[in-house]
Amino acid sequence: MKTGKRKDKHIKLATQKKNQFKKTNLLEEVELIHNPLAGFELSEIDTATSFLGEKFSFPLSVRPITGGTKKSFKFNKNIALACEKKGIGFSLGSMRTALENKNKIKYFKMRKFCPEIFLEANIGALELNKYSVQKIDSFLNEIQADAISVHLNPAQELMQNPKAKGFSKQFSNIKKFAEESSFPVIVKEVGNGISFETAKKLNSTKIKAIDVAGSGGTSFVKIDSALYSRKRLSEVFGEFGIPTAASVLMTKKASKKKIIASGGIRNGLEIAKSLILGADLAGIATPALIKAKKGEKAVEKLIEILEEELRISMFLCGAKNIQELKKKKAVLQNNLLEWNKP
Repeated sequence: MKTGKRKDKHIKLATQKKNQFKKTNLLEEVELIHNPLAGFELSEIDTATSFLGEKFSFPLSVRPITGGTKKSFKFNKNIALACEKKGIGFSLGSMRTALENKNKIKYFKMRKFCPEIFLEANIGALELNKYSVQKIDSFLNEIQADAISVHLNPAQELMQNPKAKGFSKQFSNIKKFAEESSFPVIVKEVGNGISFETAKKLNSTKIKAIDVAGSGGTSFVKIDSALYSRKRLSEVFGEFGIPTAASVLMTKKASKKKIIASGGIRNGLEIAKSLILGADLAGIATPALIKAKKGEKAVEKLIEILEEELRISMFLCGAKNIQELKKKKAVLQNNLLEWNKP
């Protein structure tokens, strides 16, 4: 299946309930401690933060889902406009289509719609086997990106092609790319989570951040196994992965890199919980894509709701700003306690 056609099918399939994880991201097993005598007003709360030197109005980034086609351009434009207005970050989908066909780069040129915010490009780790650092950096310069995410997606790749190769070179390629690229590098998963072992290895490189992209949101294993008629593999591996909350805890223990918590984040309370667990930003993807189909204003409204919910969460915890919030304690329960054992 051609890359562009597959990307457009991702847009449709990612918004279908059957392609969401049945299991949760385990953030419901994180209990925050109520502080009803915080001593300040809700209006005094400051949600502003910074990430890799860039300012955010609050700690949220719209993470990548798809890109490189006419259809995805329309949706990404709506997301970019909304993120610019609300002052949060935005990451484009995989640049693979543009690397395969330079005429497709026009679908990645979002900077004119979001001139001020933190804008990420995105590439698969296996693509580092095929393209030079210079070629990738040239792409990043042309679209005026601030950073690049390199996504790890072995489970998804095997749904597309059970004979896929190149995984043995991924770590050395990432290490080399982070050393040679002139752009900050973020390593992310796509819904199966980052383990302690993986985070520890990545900590030895010059990457700047890790997006855990844990299980609990959209399952690209289910999506691509459906696209390639691999029903059996979907039934076996569709729920495979580390829940987001557990992945954040593991990554925090194993690495000193900045952390993005994504994977099933659906409200401002979950953003607050993620930051208390150790994340620096939270990320959403499918919820923004759903709203982007309705237009820029719908995405703006979603972002406003999430910020309001975060603000209320901070108030109820007695945190006047993001720095104070990250110092708050949480009570872990049940399955998450098992994941968090040494």
